[in-house]
Amino acid sequence: MRDEATSRVHRTAETDEPFDVLDEDGTATGRTATRGEVHASGAWHAAVHVWIVDGDDRVLLQRRAPGKDLAGGKIDVSVGGHLRAGETWLDALREVEEELGVTVGPEDLAPLGTIASERTYPDATDREHQHVFAMRLDWALRRYALDPREVDVLYLVPLQRALRLWRDGAHVAAEGLDAQGRPNHALLHEGDLIAEGRAGTLEELRRLAEWAGVEEPPPGGGGVDG
Repeated sequence: MRDEATSRVHRTAETDEPFDVLDEDGTATGRTATRGEVHASGAWHAAVHVWIVDGDDRVLLQRRAPGKDLAGGKIDVSVGGHLRAGETWLDALREVEEELGVTVGPEDLAPLGTIASERTYPDATDREHQHVFAMRLDWALRRYALDPREVDVLYLVPLQRALRLWRDGAHVAAEGLDAQGRPNHALLHEGDLIAEGRAGTLEELRRLAEWAGVEEPPPGGGGVDG
């Protein structure tokens, strides 16, 4: 019961976070609105995505906590977070430490550009200008310290196979560890993906592969990658 109550308080606090409202081109309008309001109205706002790749060109993926207001339980970018009102992308790097227990500075990151993302859910419209970054971090999964309110499981997946998962829906076996530090290996499939954001995430992964020097695999159908 305490965990459920804590999760409700956390969700309420998230919903009340103030964001700068942007226009379609990403320019600040001078107005602010809460997280709940921008998702209800479809107002543009800013976010940061950080992709983490290890020394074997495996990309870190997170399964969002089931209680998240949007896309709970789905597979997502290594770390994603919103910019609160008045913040820059540098301020939003706190999300890496809050979600994964990793302290990151701007010198650790390579910019991959900005993506305008529009995701329509049954009860919300999420329009974000996403500042996308990449970094190398050769950590075993057990070194990460997860916030269970944000992240349910972390997975390591070869970057080429992540591309096939998002592009073709090809299953991939993933090494995983949950927020309690327990092994949680899985066979990831397209039902695990955030369908509303699949195209945008694929574009991010392609930029990530180019940065990492990983060639995109040739087109193929579904099936299992081992």
